[in-house]
This record gives sequence, structure tokens and C-alpha cells, in this order.
Amino acid sequence: MNLNIVSYLIYLPVTAFITIVVGHKLHRDGRYFLLEVFNETHVAEAVNNFLLAGYYLLNIGYAVLIVWQWGEVQNVTQLIEKLSFYIGWICVSLAVIHYFNLTVFNIIYRKKKPMLNA
Repeated sequence: MNLNIVSYLIYLPVTAFITIVVGHKLHRDGRYFLLEVFNETHVAEAVNNFLLAGYYLLNIGYAVLIVWQWGEVQNVTQLIEKLSFYIGWICVSLAVIHYFNLTVFNIIYRKKKPMLNA
């Protein structure tokens, strides 16, 4: 069997699993943070659902696009190296996006906080 196909058959399910598990956890636990930021349940829920949809679209799309530029896998060592690199890259990307979102919502919260205390 072609090693590229083997690498895709490993990479895509692992990446989908990571994306779905992390997305579910962020959606579940992020709700409390967004309630604090927006102070309104319906707004926090709507933003949380929009973030989840965008998160899935961005990350699954990005994971699939990576496969496009993958290149030829010649041996098992190269297969392991590519899988390690690209799965790691997806994890780092998820972390960067998460901390970017936290920063944005922290800025919104800080700007809104003085208005709540007035």
C-alpha cells in the first residue's frame, strides 16, 4: 500500500478527533467565560455557538489543506516525521487561535467592566 494513503488514513482521523474533542471542551467550558464577558445568557450562547462553528470550519479546513501540500512519503521514518510534524502543527495552531480569542474577549471584558461598575 502507498505510504501516502497510510499517512492520510492516520492523520485525518487523529486531527478530526483532536479538533472535535478540543472544540467540545472549549464550547462547554467557554460558556462560563462568555457569560462573564457579555453578562447576557442569550448573547453568550450565540457567540459561543458562532465560535464553535468557526473553529470547526477553520481547523478541519486547515487540516485538509495541509494534506494537499504534503508531498511524497517514501518510507516509514518519513511517515512518522510527517505525522508528528503536521499533527503537532495543528495542535499549535489550535492553541494560537484559542489564545487569540481569549485576548480579544479579555479586551472586550475590560472595556465593558468600567461601564458595569458605573
